Amino acid sequence: MPFSLLGSQTFFQGKVILKGEARLAGHIEGTIISEDVLIIEESALIKGEIHGIVVEVSGVFEGNLHAAELLRLTPTARVEGDIAAYKLVVEEGAKLLGKLSSLDPPRHLKDDITLTVVS
Repeated sequence: MPFSLLGSQTFFQGKVILKGEARLAGHIEGTIISEDVLIIEESALIKGEIHGIVVEVSGVFEGNLHAAELLRLTPTARVEGDIAAYKLVVEEGAKLLGKLSSLDPPRHLKDDITLTVVS
């Protein structure tokens, strides 16, 4: 499956909208909107806002982060700011400083819930 890559030698400032899976390894300042899986590589330094579905952080992030389904912080992650996520996984070694908020399940997860009556 193809993905977008912003390499470790890249500096980007502004707003970016990512439609497919993306890996960010450079220095980014601004707003990132991801409609798929977003992976923040260990070499990345990101300052600003992230709005994503599934976000995995291994690098440094400072700002506001919103993960509609899942936020995973790996052992090398350094995150500072306001975090909102439906599910949060913090692996041993990850550093997190800020305010955490729990989100309601995404609409498509609510719609997938079915009940079966057994009589």
